[in-house]
Amino acid sequence: MVAVLVLAVLGFGGLYLGGFILAGPDTQMPPPAPVATLPTVPDVAYLELKNVILPANRGGQFRNYINFTFKIEVKDEATAQTLKEREVYMRAALVGAFSTEPIETKTGPADFDDAVFRARVLAELVKVAGPDLIQGVLIERVLPIKG
Repeated sequence: MVAVLVLAVLGFGGLYLGGFILAGPDTQMPPPAPVATLPTVPDVAYLELKNVILPANRGGQFRNYINFTFKIEVKDEATAQTLKEREVYMRAALVGAFSTEPIETKTGPADFDDAVFRARVLAELVKVAGPDLIQGVLIERVLPIKG
């Protein structure tokens, strides 16, 4: 009888410590973590500015022209349509700015500092388009042309 009582106490203790019976609140499973949701991505639109031909220098001497295609990032399609009407002015501003201070290439016909060039292009486009309309500029195509 003592053996049965010892086995019963040991069995009850094992079940209790294992969390199967009379488990306290600290041994319960935590609630599942909420499912992560992806952040919303704001809508953007692009205006393509094709065949912008800009001069390039190397070591202070004219080397060639570079034909660019830019994708101008704007907030929506309405803004893209508004800027489409100003495309001629944007193109003229880029040609004028880079004619007085051409792109400086390093070793090859299209080897230039991308970040500096895009910052200059963005600054010129913002002058023509107005503030807060253009969010960014992407260079889609670079084609060196022998001058």
